[in-house]
Amino acid sequence: MVQKATPTTEPAPESASKGGSRQRGRPPKFDRERVIAAAIAAFFRKGYEATTLSDLEAATGVDRSTLYNSFDGKAGLYASATGTYLALAEANLFEPLLVGTDDGYADLDSFLDHLRQGLTAADAIPGCLIVNDMAAGADPDAATRYRSILEEGLRRALARTGDPDADRRADRAGLLATSVLGLNLVSKATADPTEIARLLDAMAAEVDRWRREA
Repeated sequence: MVQKATPTTEPAPESASKGGSRQRGRPPKFDRERVIAAAIAAFFRKGYEATTLSDLEAATGVDRSTLYNSFDGKAGLYASATGTYLALAEANLFEPLLVGTDDGYADLDSFLDHLRQGLTAADAIPGCLIVNDMAAGADPDAATRYRSILEEGLRRALARTGDPDADRRADRAGLLATSVLGLNLVSKATADPTEIARLLDAMAAEVDRWRREA
């Protein structure tokens, strides 16, 4: 779960001299990482288009003028959110595919298990921040990077399976990548963990069939 960010502010001192002249207030201080984490949760739940600046103020605890000054408004905050989200996904979800073990099939199994945990947990937010907004074109660069990392990870895992047929591996990587994107969209649309588990079981069974045919 993403924690709500609670900014801290420093009030301007009431006077700076015996004459009582006032100092200009310092800019508000806040924990940037917590604000981005809170924004991720807000965008995740409602999507980029439906999330308003008022939603972001409520989620982050930061007023809109500060969001504009610090993040360049809603679009800039979304870009920061997708950048952080992609970095986390790359480290926690895709890195095991990209680096992996000597057993590519086992790496695919672990990847699907990780998806299962993330999409069926009781406190899971349905779908994927990037995939949910992919069709809307909210952040094309983030969408392209997400697909690129996903597909590259699957290609590398399949290359470690020992399958000598490069074309077949490429087809299978494409099939799995498309299935992962679709799985996230189904999760967003239904939020039904039973349905997600059923689809993941089908994907795992297909990977197992490839293993047995090797």
